[in-house]
Amino acid sequence: ICACCKVAPTSEGTKNEPFSPRTFRGLGNKGTLPWKCNSVDMKYIRSVMTYVDESKYEKLKWKRERYLRMEASQGGGDNTSGGDNTHGGDNANKLQNVVVMGRSTWESIPKQYKPLPNRINVVLSKTLTKEDLKEKVFIIDSIDDLLLLLKKLKYYKCFIIGGAQVYRECLSRNLIKQIYFTRINGAYPCDVFF
Repeated sequence: ICACCKVAPTSEGTKNEPFSPRTFRGLGNKGTLPWKCNSVDMKYIRSVMTYVDESKYEKLKWKRERYLRMEASQGGGDNTSGGDNTHGGDNANKLQNVVVMGRSTWESIPKQYKPLPNRINVVLSKTLTKEDLKEKVFIIDSIDDLLLLLKKLKYYKCFIIGGAQVYRECLSRNLIKQIYFTRINGAYPCDVFF
């Protein structure tokens, strides 16, 4: 899931040059969203990320397992588990979606919304430890660890919700099947791009 805005020209003139004013590529500015949160968009994102159809779970699980077997046979990971640097997910017996985010995205979420409710929260970070977080979240340090974790969890769908580095790696490894892309009207100063 991704929301991007148009990029406002900078006084330097070259920083945002590859992006035209009509290009929706802006993800962040100074560790936060460049635009004011839109309640309609937030409700939409929440509804997409929390929707589960239990009747389709077995079919999705079969497709996922087939893909992960192919990925492992091509050297994209193995079936063994490394150390488990995690906290348990929320509502362990209830089928939920997984949301994966980088450390900066996690830190940008207001405290009252952490962890994102009715979702299994996964934070990708090389610096955070479970001692750093009091919330029930899985902490992993690589996409390979994410693939191993997903093999262990019972979940409906997995959503990548940022940041730019996480998007780039998942796209480059062909791990993204669908993009929910919201275009935010208006141009804003940005220092992080999609």
